[in-house]
Amino acid sequence: MIRGDFEMAEVMWEAAEPCLTEAQRSAALTALHAGEPSLAILVVVTALSRTGHPLPSDLYQEFHEWLRLHAAAAPHADGAFLELRVMAADVKATTAAGMIDERYGDATLCYFVLDDAGVADAPQERQADALARWLRTNRPSPSLRTDMRINGFGHLLRDLEPPLSDRPGTQ
Repeated sequence: MIRGDFEMAEVMWEAAEPCLTEAQRSAALTALHAGEPSLAILVVVTALSRTGHPLPSDLYQEFHEWLRLHAAAAPHADGAFLELRVMAADVKATTAAGMIDERYGDATLCYFVLDDAGVADAPQERQADALARWLRTNRPSPSLRTDMRINGFGHLLRDLEPPLSDRPGTQ
């Protein structure tokens, strides 16, 4: 079964995380929250293509199947999709990294966690406590991690993410 567009964008982002710049993370976040997961995938695939960072082989196969199905569904796709197909030709695969497990918590923005906790308008210290509690039982998606960094809560992620040199596909 092939993932939906949003899920594919998140899992591709997760796999490409070590090679993304802050500007690319911000662009992917913006695309996802504008309801344009294919544009988020384009940002990620462009980074993968330009850096040579490989995808886990299972995800590589699934992504190319996703791409094939989208091309068949819309043979006269727009320029962004054509660019995605061109960039995808340079994406590499590796067996050195396993499939990405995308079982993220439901929140994709800090606001959702803060609102559910009733602290959306509280001081930042109370908001940080609410986010820290949420992180103890949920895995943050790439978009939530980026939003946390943008909003000054990136320090809460330090214990959750391995150092860049320990991530699959990095040296």
